[in-house]
Amino acid sequence: MNMSLPTITAHQKIVLSLGILLGILAAIVLGYLLAPTLIYDQWIWKYYWGPVVADATGHSVSHNGVVAQEGYTLISEITYGIILVCALYALYKLLKKLAIRIDWYFCLALFPYILFGPVTRVLEDTNYFTEPFVYWFISPLIYFQTAFFVLIFLFLGYHLQKKAFSLKKTLLILLALFLLIDVTYTFLWVLGFDYGASIIEPWFFYMLSFFAFLPLLYRFLKKQTVTINTVIFSGGLLIVVPCFFLVGRWMVGDQWSSSSGTYLNVLWLILGLVSLIVGIVALVAWVFRNNEGITVYKHPLNLSMLGGHLIDGITSYISIYDPLQMGLPSYIEKHPASNTLMEVWPPLFPIVKFLLIILVIFVFDIYYKKELERYPRLINLLKIGIFILGVSPGLRDLLRVTMGV
Repeated sequence: MNMSLPTITAHQKIVLSLGILLGILAAIVLGYLLAPTLIYDQWIWKYYWGPVVADATGHSVSHNGVVAQEGYTLISEITYGIILVCALYALYKLLKKLAIRIDWYFCLALFPYILFGPVTRVLEDTNYFTEPFVYWFISPLIYFQTAFFVLIFLFLGYHLQKKAFSLKKTLLILLALFLLIDVTYTFLWVLGFDYGASIIEPWFFYMLSFFAFLPLLYRFLKKQTVTINTVIFSGGLLIVVPCFFLVGRWMVGDQWSSSSGTYLNVLWLILGLVSLIVGIVALVAWVFRNNEGITVYKHPLNLSMLGGHLIDGITSYISIYDPLQMGLPSYIEKHPASNTLMEVWPPLFPIVKFLLIILVIFVFDIYYKKELERYPRLINLLKIGIFILGVSPGLRDLLRVTMGV
């Protein structure tokens, strides 16, 4: 006799997941009410919130005798790792349900958000943000904030596409949204809303907002379409362009905290080296484009992974060892694995990073190509994740060195 297990529907999976999440939250709240010292002081404060406060203040902090240090702990890393895996899976299922393709164009749409994390972390390193806003620009809260913005503009783009409005009406809705944001910012500025050490004047914010709106306008005028990816991209520009504006202010001398000087030569050197290496890989892959085992290395998403991790590796090497004697301030490597590699031979870290990404591309696109053909969304999402793991810390370190922080 054949027996089969009952199939769990998608709705039941959602209910079950929410039930588990609410159960965990209820257990934490109950534990806090019964044993606040154990749950908050010895667990939440010590491993999660305390390190965030320490990062914001720049030194160790204490609560009821429990000292918290800046940075991740083993327990917090495990926790955030589990949350990251669950979040990636949930995002994968969401994009699959909404029938949104995860490809190079989707990665481009996410690019402003990918930049938002490291750029705001650098601004936080310069003591730009005031309390309580500073806490939102420290990991892991910055990642929750970024995910929130992505989902807002993703659902906005999907809703506009699903409603099948006319192109003109869709553009007017988006224009009204951007104008509403401008008006809100102006209102807060008039009220003296203080969020940082150097407030962006409304007229500058209008120009930055218009710049963020340009991709939507271009798609409307030239392509007669407004896609989900374009909405996501413009939304990302709206939040990241003001951050780059502040970085630019710092570079030209409007600095709100101490600095050892600006090093634009380091910025151009590292970006030039990365561009050269990635360009050589792309050229070789193009020359041998008829070879299936080589041509995959010219795909934009694969080159992005390579470039992101080269920025991280080369920046670490140059900023710590200053091989060209550029007079850089003293930096140290906090991660044990990369520090060990550079102690063996300083350039070894970027070389290993380069080889690892080459290997990852080989595994995904050549060795297990047939087995993974059924999961293009998942593989491309993993590639975007790998790209973020490289470019996010790499860009933060690069901007820190360039700004002399």
